[in-house]
Amino acid sequence: MGRVRTGPTWRLALRAVSFACVLAMLLTPTAPAFADNGPASLPDFPIPNGHFYTQASGKGSNYGFSITDGSGANFNSEFLRLGGVDQLGYPASDRFVLDGFATQATQKALLQWRPDADHVAFVNVFDLFSERGLDPILARTRLIPPTPDNVADRGLTWPEVVARHLSILDQNPAIKKRYFSSPDPIDDFGLPQSSQDFGGVFVIRCERAAFQQWRIDTSFARAGDVTQVNAGDLAKEFGLIPPDATNPILASRQLISPLGQEFRADPGTAASAVQSASQARPSLVRIDVVLPDSTGIASGIVIDNGGDIMTNAHVVTDAMLIRVTFVNGNQSSAQVLGVDSGDDLALIRVPVSSIGSGIAPASIVGGAGLRPGQYLVAMGFSPYFPSPPSVRIGVFQQTIPTTPVIIQSDMYILPGDSGGMLLNTSGQVVGVNDEIRFTHEARQPLISFSIDALDALHIAQSLEQGR
Repeated sequence: MGRVRTGPTWRLALRAVSFACVLAMLLTPTAPAFADNGPASLPDFPIPNGHFYTQASGKGSNYGFSITDGSGANFNSEFLRLGGVDQLGYPASDRFVLDGFATQATQKALLQWRPDADHVAFVNVFDLFSERGLDPILARTRLIPPTPDNVADRGLTWPEVVARHLSILDQNPAIKKRYFSSPDPIDDFGLPQSSQDFGGVFVIRCERAAFQQWRIDTSFARAGDVTQVNAGDLAKEFGLIPPDATNPILASRQLISPLGQEFRADPGTAASAVQSASQARPSLVRIDVVLPDSTGIASGIVIDNGGDIMTNAHVVTDAMLIRVTFVNGNQSSAQVLGVDSGDDLALIRVPVSSIGSGIAPASIVGGAGLRPGQYLVAMGFSPYFPSPPSVRIGVFQQTIPTTPVIIQSDMYILPGDSGGMLLNTSGQVVGVNDEIRFTHEARQPLISFSIDALDALHIAQSLEQGR
């Protein structure tokens, strides 16, 4: 469950225009059952210094490949400069070394970092197939013609060599048009090398790409369409990439950065964020609720050893049934001790006997000492991220001097994170995640609002005492 805001940033104005956004709910008929499976998780998301993609993992949305800047090679910046997913397909491997250079596969190409030029170059992947004796199997199984010996190039000037190879394109005007649709086709695709009519498809092979014009309808193209062969995927399939680099990594292990402009963080900062989340995780709970017409997922924070859990009021208001799941796997029904709808806070309780081992109250310090630009960490059970609870990193922007105080950040929190933790990098809770506002601005499409954790704790303690 979660709340989405629009309009000005001041809390009182926001209260006037905000609305509960039940994106994390499964809109099902009323039934006494919990939502164990939320909406499909995001297939890709930002991470520090780059982006994480699951689309080419071969294992679904729980696994994927990251493409990042850093460690002497700015692959993500180059990936975006060259057209990103639209031109290169999704990242399809981790980094590996090829001919002494850092290299990474996308579905359509192999990108190789060239430190002398400070940019990537496209690997002549189809030449590598020839060097490794793979042309016959490519022709037989993938309908890609072999490369000739090119003895006809001997004695020619470079312009004459280029003209001879480009003349191969004259055999198929549609492929020729696709080839020259690139502003620098020789750099992008290499020189054309060979062509062959396979009946249902006509193929022209280049050094770095291959193009097909289909004469029949297929599952991915219609008769007349021109498609580009996924050269990076072929390189994976035929063993040109080390096996370790082709093994996708768990999406749940990624540190998620703010939505919008690329988020830069050094390895030490990323490590401290992960450590902060690990330290605070025993105090985080998942909350499932049954409402009159739906079910929902949210988050909560253990505040004492007596079974008391703090969350948002909009999480439990009108709940017919509440179930808490601790990080040790123990589950229990919960009762509402008190709700402060005006400040959007609630206190719920589970029997102490249901908690089990490894659970501890959160260390709550509030946000009084925060400085603009300071790194923060968030955790919650939004089902939009893989294998929740997921860990987010962002920066503190400002406090909004209302009662209770509101902490504004650029954290990428979504419905389902309501009631979750906003942490400093020491694992201490500074805020209770409450609402989000979409701005429609590219630099920061989403602003997050959290209730100061000390203010929230005082309200929760008052609710316990019935005040």
